[in-house]
Amino acid sequence: MPDMISAAGNTASFSSGTELLRFVSYRQRGKLRLAVLCGVLACLGLIGQWYLLCYLLYQGLLLASDATAAPGLAAKALIALLLVMLLRLVLLRAQELLAGAAAVAGREALRKALLQSWQHRAVHQLQQQSPAALASQWLEDVEAFDGYLARYWPQQYLTVLAPLFILLAVCSMDWLAALLLLVSAPLIPLFMALVGLGAEQLNQRHFLLRQRLAGHFLDRIRHLATIQRLQAVAETHAEVANRSDQYRRVLMRTLKVAFLSSAVLEFFASVAIASVALYIGFGLLGAINWGPAPALSLLSGLFILMLAPEFFQPLRSFAQFYHDRAAALAAANQLAPQLSEADFHAPAQPMPAAIVPEVQQLHINNLAVGYTPAQPLQSRLSANLTTGQCLLISGASGRGKTTILQSLCGLLPPLAGSVLLNNQSLAQHTLAYLPQQPWLINGSWADNLRLLAPAASEAQMLAVLSRLGLAELVTETAAGLYRQISEQGRGLSGGQLQRLALARVLLAPTAVVLLDEPTASLDGHSRDLVLSALQQLKPQVMLILVSHDPALQVLADQHWQLAETQLASEIVAGQVVNG
Repeated sequence: MPDMISAAGNTASFSSGTELLRFVSYRQRGKLRLAVLCGVLACLGLIGQWYLLCYLLYQGLLLASDATAAPGLAAKALIALLLVMLLRLVLLRAQELLAGAAAVAGREALRKALLQSWQHRAVHQLQQQSPAALASQWLEDVEAFDGYLARYWPQQYLTVLAPLFILLAVCSMDWLAALLLLVSAPLIPLFMALVGLGAEQLNQRHFLLRQRLAGHFLDRIRHLATIQRLQAVAETHAEVANRSDQYRRVLMRTLKVAFLSSAVLEFFASVAIASVALYIGFGLLGAINWGPAPALSLLSGLFILMLAPEFFQPLRSFAQFYHDRAAALAAANQLAPQLSEADFHAPAQPMPAAIVPEVQQLHINNLAVGYTPAQPLQSRLSANLTTGQCLLISGASGRGKTTILQSLCGLLPPLAGSVLLNNQSLAQHTLAYLPQQPWLINGSWADNLRLLAPAASEAQMLAVLSRLGLAELVTETAAGLYRQISEQGRGLSGGQLQRLALARVLLAPTAVVLLDEPTASLDGHSRDLVLSALQQLKPQVMLILVSHDPALQVLADQHWQLAETQLASEIVAGQVVNG
């Protein structure tokens, strides 16, 4: 759980995966439209390339049979062919780069939006989901958008535009050959749609099973020691193997649909090309003497034959990329309920702002917290704080102390009331929150300290660690601040982890600092160090502490002693007492 929180209200989520796909692609419409334009120009270059090549072959035959034919035209055609081929390669590369850039930007925006959504969701909702499932969404579900943006989106337009230009080029040579291509074209998407009716359902199940498999595997890894003690290793191995085989079968069914749709396309494309080839052959032999057939020449016939496979190539690419769309839609259906348009416009991880030197004011008015409106844990909580003051919250376990902090920092929406900092919603401000279980990253001490204070110098970090009695841990080795720490904090005690997390807050304090049991798991000496550090921090900020430790009462200017009943709170002699 992050130490630094910036809470904001969330608007309605996307109603469907299709709506999310459209929104993400609309945000990248500039790059994607340029990619389509490059694709269309490359198609025109392809038409010119085949015509010039056919013209060169035709001129070569003329030079071989007619001594009076001018070789200069063939030389000019060859130069033009080389230039067109070079230009087409440049256009295709530009199309690839533009579409790839749109995909990268789209996935980056989607991951930031997903972070923002998780940051604003109630903490108990996130705890109900497996971390492995969330990681699968973050990595694999978002990655599924790559094929949709980079390949499918431009190709859906090129599938219409490219065959249209090719059809016009064929029609300029022979309208009957163009008619044969036009009649055969609708059959391909029709039969592909019939074959691929179940592709989206298979992809949906594919993504769902993958998330379940990831969560199942992570749970077994976490409890591996318990499984070994219960002598259930063989049963667990068989269970994981069975889940993996189930995933394999669903994945293979998806691949079967992909191969079947490609086979259908190739069959009908081959039949259409063969019919055009038969028409051209019989027309050149003089066996067909009706319609435009008598006007066919070697140049026009060869040109039409060259363009016939190219007419179906965009359809082939579309069929290949259609499965990218099915995969992206399955992923979008998983992500859509969690995201809204507001998540794409707000910063995912705002950095703490500098403390404003002027005195600031925090007003908590009739705050009610809990998980259901019918049963609030605490209600009618009120307090007024200014910079340099501290609010202490205490009470028996289960009375809602941590829930109050989570509601203040935006991890859990309050049931009623308002929290205003300088007459603005606290949700619009950045604030520091230290939970009972601090989080670490797999990196050095410096990496962990600079997460919230990237500009902090080594001297500043060592000074803060010294205040908390942690400097010896980093100076006892040659690595110093660059000594590595694992995500689990292996080698550090619970109290040391708590003080390391507090050091991050001291390096980057905000106007309001929320601390949940900052002296828990600490011995007397360490508690005195933390108390001294908080006394030095207090004049700069407004402290809101949750603690059972009587030693922290010396910091408190106001005190909420939470009772079991949700009665009105009243301020008496600088204290807030429930009941």
